[in-house]
Amino acid sequence: MRWVRLVPAVVVGMLVTACGDGPPRATPATTSPAPASTSAAPATTSAGPSPSGSATPKVTQDVHDAFRAAMDAHPGAGNLDKCTRRTPLISKTCGKALAAAVKVATGTARRLRKQDPKYADLLYGAVLLTAGEMQEMLTRLRDPIPCYGLSDAPQPPPPLRSEAQEICAEAADITKSTWRIFLAQVER
Repeated sequence: MRWVRLVPAVVVGMLVTACGDGPPRATPATTSPAPASTSAAPATTSAGPSPSGSATPKVTQDVHDAFRAAMDAHPGAGNLDKCTRRTPLISKTCGKALAAAVKVATGTARRLRKQDPKYADLLYGAVLLTAGEMQEMLTRLRDPIPCYGLSDAPQPPPPLRSEAQEICAEAADITKSTWRIFLAQVER
């Protein structure tokens, strides 16, 4: 199936989210022991801010701002609980929630690219990658089977309806998992 191709990208995103951006960084500091006769705490001096100390908060703030603006524009993204394995194939409520989540992800990506067009991929790469995955999932939910009212194509005939239902439910589950990865990236 074509869905198998997305699974490694989703797993990588989950691992990146769980493990952070890279190896832990040691912060250089020297500690002077306190004299034995006093009860004062050890004195600590720092070698200065970490190399990414000033960039990280701005990048994080840019992501948060872009995400909040996109969520305000598409508030239905919070309704993904309307899509379950038992949601009927024709449920437009589920379709609207899935479409809103994708609009939030793509809206966030669009704002971030506009924020810093030259370095957007370096600064916001994980968010942009996951937003692209969300867009691909919505395309798969629209074609070739019109899942959850996301396209005007006719529904499959009754003999194929249960298979279509299963395919759409699986695609919705993958989209919801990708959404959770996206949320983890924009809310850290």
